[in-house]
Amino acid sequence: MHFKNRYHSIVALIVGFVFPMAIFAAERSVIVGFHLKPGQSEQELIRGIGGTIGHTYRLIPAIAVRLPEQALDQLRQHPLVAYVEDDKTVMVVEPMYTDFSLQRSFSSAAIATDTEYQDAWSVLHIGSKEVHQKGLTGTEIKVVVIDTGIDYNHEDLAANYRGGYDFIYGDDDPFDDSWNSHGTHIAGTIGAEGNGIGVVGVAPEVSLYAVKSLDAAGFGTVSTIISGIQWALDNDMDIINMSIAGVDSPVLQAATDAAYAEGLLIVAAAGNTFGGPVSFPGGYDSVIAVTATDQMDLRAFGSPIDPRVELAAPGVGILSTVQYYGYNWQSGTSQAAAHVTGVAALVMSAGVEDLNSDGLVNNKDVRLRLQMTAVDLGVQGRDDEYGFGLVNAAEAAVPPPFLSLNLVRERSWFRSMERVMLEDASYQITIENDSLRGMVGLVFENHRVRDDLLIRERFVNQAGDAPQKVIIDLDATGTAFKVLFIPFGKVGASAKITIRKQ
Repeated sequence: MHFKNRYHSIVALIVGFVFPMAIFAAERSVIVGFHLKPGQSEQELIRGIGGTIGHTYRLIPAIAVRLPEQALDQLRQHPLVAYVEDDKTVMVVEPMYTDFSLQRSFSSAAIATDTEYQDAWSVLHIGSKEVHQKGLTGTEIKVVVIDTGIDYNHEDLAANYRGGYDFIYGDDDPFDDSWNSHGTHIAGTIGAEGNGIGVVGVAPEVSLYAVKSLDAAGFGTVSTIISGIQWALDNDMDIINMSIAGVDSPVLQAATDAAYAEGLLIVAAAGNTFGGPVSFPGGYDSVIAVTATDQMDLRAFGSPIDPRVELAAPGVGILSTVQYYGYNWQSGTSQAAAHVTGVAALVMSAGVEDLNSDGLVNNKDVRLRLQMTAVDLGVQGRDDEYGFGLVNAAEAAVPPPFLSLNLVRERSWFRSMERVMLEDASYQITIENDSLRGMVGLVFENHRVRDDLLIRERFVNQAGDAPQKVIIDLDATGTAFKVLFIPFGKVGASAKITIRKQ
């Protein structure tokens, strides 16, 4: 299976030589936007003018198609159609350098002298080890890397890999076949295991998913990227990591905006533009654009200078995983973005309060937490070189002393659940019901459910006198509990949960 991509690449190369490109010039790949969610009528319209449907999206009302050039004007004038946009080419944000003379594999002898944290200097630098020692490692947070794929057999990634999809060749085997192991390198920085081998990631127990939207050479299209974003939403991801250098595309912006509005946190490389503008999709308001710094916290030479830079993170001389059990140093804003993604996973694992006072605890609060705890660099305040500053895991991933959760029954069970980490203190949990029928709270200690601490509340009974406010004491002194709250009732039903240290 892992050689399939190389096979397809060779076939494509041969076809390109044997058949003149003029044969294919009469068709064009476009993304067709509609006024309403595309259904049978829209699909029949595409087929009726000789088009071939690639992807039908639910995130945005659009279809990626290939159709005859002469049909474009007819399509643009149709009353069902809102716009027709060329399916533009995008590419990976290439590392600024990759010195293969430094490539290495770790033997048991090397492990005896090199610790994971010493080799992952950047993970130490942003305070991740301190967070790991508190038991916060990103457990159960779902991160998807939309990139060239992941070598999911790698000894430092295998235990954290959970699955994915390949939109280049259309199957569920998103193995990384890129020449520089780009997706695998990013995955290692985010979530390499703390297993005594190689390096350790920022969130070493995060759930890693791979979406292959870029081919072996690092190229893809707007449609393959949007397909990856759609996959992330459909599969209940928490965070998207992207390292894409593309042109400004209204349809791509619409997709990132829609995904962000649905609760996904989107982190992207700001681009290796050497003092130029931020690359897209990093330049969109719905995306966190991350620039790169070196060990002295200075802007990396290839990083952009742009007011859209939001955060900075280590991105020079980053050692991480590459294909076939190897490790390699790479540099660039791709590596920096991976650090921010890992810290975001730690923040979600720790829990965050309603920082923007909108009555919800979601991706927007996580984003604010990253901004508020960043170490200010350069000009005081947010600036064009460092954004809000260097991402700071030690300050960001701290369970808040006061936490307010709005537990809402969503259509997706996964998105209905709320998680919080409670450690080394006694807590009072107040549950004020609005319209739920009931709820369950699962208490985990060392990744195992404590059956004796199960929280089970029913707010509706036949007599109609079930309590609507419940107060529970939970003692986590000397340990750490992860509590998972699960609501029951109609979609939209809710309850407010307040957690205070005693």
